[in-house]
Amino acid sequence: MRRIITAFSLITFLILFSKCKNTSETQAFYLDGNFMGIREGKTVKFYGTRDQKTWVYGSNKDFASLDDIADVIYFGGDYIGVRIGKTVKFYKTNRQGTWSYSTGKDLAIPGDVDGIFYFNRNSVGVYQGRTIKFYQTNKEGTWNYSPGRDFISPDHIDGVFYLNNGFIGVREGRTVKFYTTNERGAWTYQDGIDFISPGDVDNMFYLNTGSIGVLKGRTIKFYIINEKRSWSYVNGSDFNF
Repeated sequence: MRRIITAFSLITFLILFSKCKNTSETQAFYLDGNFMGIREGKTVKFYGTRDQKTWVYGSNKDFASLDDIADVIYFGGDYIGVRIGKTVKFYKTNRQGTWSYSTGKDLAIPGDVDGIFYFNRNSVGVYQGRTIKFYQTNKEGTWNYSPGRDFISPDHIDGVFYLNNGFIGVREGRTVKFYTTNERGAWTYQDGIDFISPGDVDNMFYLNTGSIGVLKGRTIKFYIINEKRSWSYVNGSDFNF
């Protein structure tokens, strides 16, 4: 009887773990021009807005991968970067729904990786554990590691996003702390502007409108910072997909 109960408990745990894993595979990210991408499994769908409250699905614009996707990032212009294992491949859209693979532009990450993010024009940040390493590309598509840029977090890293002007947001759990480099190139913590989500988080991303999107399940809530350097929830802006 005990064996039956133990086996049932194990099966229940595996089912719950599988459901949690599927939830974590949903990702949201922002593109320039008031567009947002949402990845579920191997497919990315795109949504546009004019008022930051109503998001409209762009039919026939989906990106579909044949391989399992670990991360997707916006890489400026008409490009996205798609991480499959330790390799980031880049694709360009003609904005009519056709995606073309950029041959010879892959970023092959030499070490282990937990996640990636876009950083400042032609760079990608790669985080693993508490460390972020940066890689920069040239016009020919050759990637080089930038050793002087390494960021070591005092906390575990659950996610990172780029804001602008060299600022990054580093997430641990429900809290995002903000950092930038000083005149000597050293990373410095920006005190007094931490963002703390009031609820659980699957994913966070930054919009160039100055707000943060918080994804949980199939709902995104938006928060914006005010002149007093505190974050507030944007009423009426929730997006459910």
